[in-house]
Amino acid sequence: MISFDEILEKNIKTGWYQARTLSIIGLQEFCAGLEYLFMSILMTILKEEWNLSQNQVALLSSIFLFGIVLGNFLCAFLADIIGRQITFIIFSGLSVILIFYTSFCDSYKEMIILRFLYGLTFGTLNPLGYVYVTEITEAKYRGRFSYALTLIYILGKIYFVILCFIFLDDYTSGNWRGLIRFNGIPITIAFILSILYLTETIRSHLSKGEYEIALNLIDQQITINGNTDLLLCDSEKNGLISWSKQQKVELQQEEINIYGILSQEYRKVTILLWILYILTNFQEMTIFLLLPFLLQNNHSGFLPMLALYIIEFIFGSILYNIIDDAKYGGRIKIIAYSAITLTFSNAILYLFRDKYLYLALFLTKIATRGLFATICIICCESYPVKIRSQGQGIAQAVGKIAVLPSPYLLIPLYFIDPYLPFAVLFILAIVILAIDFFFKQDKTQQHLEILKNE
Repeated sequence: MISFDEILEKNIKTGWYQARTLSIIGLQEFCAGLEYLFMSILMTILKEEWNLSQNQVALLSSIFLFGIVLGNFLCAFLADIIGRQITFIIFSGLSVILIFYTSFCDSYKEMIILRFLYGLTFGTLNPLGYVYVTEITEAKYRGRFSYALTLIYILGKIYFVILCFIFLDDYTSGNWRGLIRFNGIPITIAFILSILYLTETIRSHLSKGEYEIALNLIDQQITINGNTDLLLCDSEKNGLISWSKQQKVELQQEEINIYGILSQEYRKVTILLWILYILTNFQEMTIFLLLPFLLQNNHSGFLPMLALYIIEFIFGSILYNIIDDAKYGGRIKIIAYSAITLTFSNAILYLFRDKYLYLALFLTKIATRGLFATICIICCESYPVKIRSQGQGIAQAVGKIAVLPSPYLLIPLYFIDPYLPFAVLFILAIVILAIDFFFKQDKTQQHLEILKNE
């Protein structure tokens, strides 16, 4: 027998097919980076332009997050049933329509509906990128390809801040309608390219017993990568089919068709991932909500924000280079590094306030990005293909559900003391570090799927 991971390493290898797929999926991640930032700035602008109350601003944020949560749940089951490719095409197309429609919105009620619907499409697409990239890359590059999505996410923020110089006057006024139209360009390109070039993952076809389709796609990808001398022979094809059938038998014994990610084999890692997602989401939500307010209070323009993201990208590139290094990096170690950094940065923000504001915000952002990217990778690597999008989607949904009420906590705390929320985050960062010690399995440089007897 021969596993798909072995065929991926020996026959398909890494080449143009992986780069092309990463580029298409990456455009969605690019859009995700600018959309999160746009939402936080949109709240400060609409608060002034539409004279919104504090509760209305909080509702605008919460309804967007609620849509994302429902989208995460939708992705959890839809992508495993109808496939990754169809899910991506449908929801990227809906995203294009909603983004451009939002640019013509002129009432608060309509904005609430549109933000909810966009959150729904956004939440469906968001977990899919890591699932896709995890399933098409070989073990030695899997962490880097997945972490490349994070670097693209940061590039999306840099793109957005550059647009802010063009369309906005400051954090509270400007042409936000023109801004959102330019925001729609990347996802429009992703939608078009996904129709033309995106294919379903081979692992998904194998898990459904669609062996003929899977074998044809393998030969197609080998050809695209320029390795035509490595096309599968009959013994390799039969070996892969035998391995895949044996894997299906093992998964049935684990009762994943009944309990899914909560089956006995995966229950512990599922709960640990949920806790990490909740704590990390709370860290990011604080920055998401308070960053524009903190910079506005500090009389900062868009230049400090741009510098912040450029430096974040540079340091993110360092993590990119060690994510697949089992000795100095690896998944579990990077979570520990990130948690320690968050503990330090939150302490600086609470104790020294705006004295070291930019340093602390920078440390917080690179640590949070490092956490999210690494947890996403661990999540995808922890489950078999049949429940991989279920594991990723539900974990992200649970993480966001827990922080849905956070605007109603963080914004009042901010108005009591702008730096009081960071005292809470200091404690939560210590909890993240403690949780990290309970992870026993690290698949850095290891095959994604193996049989028990292997």
